[in-house]
Amino acid sequence: MTEPRQPSATSYLVVWLALIVLATVTLLAAEAPIGGWSIVVAMLVASLKAGLVLAYFMHLAHGNPLHRFVMAIAVGFLVLLVVGVLCDVGLRSVASAYVDDVGRP
Repeated sequence: MTEPRQPSATSYLVVWLALIVLATVTLLAAEAPIGGWSIVVAMLVASLKAGLVLAYFMHLAHGNPLHRFVMAIAVGFLVLLVVGVLCDVGLRSVASAYVDDVGRP
């Protein structure tokens, strides 16, 4: 078996600089007059930053493929949890027509 390739110090520096730039973009987007899009921009930038941290600082980009598989399973369960909570909160107005304030049908 071949030894996994390790990222160089230069790649760590580039990723660190990219994280600083993305953090600055988040800060500027929070103050920008873009209305409801600020949360969308903030979530996209946060996703990019999380991807960089996962790939380089947690060594998923150059490490064992099993680690990437386990991380994908964990992210899948997180997505299921978030979707379940959003569906629960989003459908409460629909369910309220069938249930009184105490919770009885």
